[in-house]
Amino acid sequence: MATPNRRVHSSPSSLVDELREAIRNCGETEYRVAKESGVPQPVVSRFMREERGISLETAAKLCQYLGIHLAPIRR
Repeated sequence: MATPNRRVHSSPSSLVDELREAIRNCGETEYRVAKESGVPQPVVSRFMREERGISLETAAKLCQYLGIHLAPIRR
């Protein structure tokens, strides 16, 4: 597994960037991230190339694999 559990506090506009950054910095290939997270490799690849977005379900799978915990920002 990539990184230990950590909290990522992001505004909705930067969540995508945070997730791409986490994938880039996890030390694994996109193929390995896809295979281990259960997300099809073409989906991860297109997401990383900024060609397509991903569903919340896909984001949740990637976050679980990467050890990322999403939490609301208290205002």
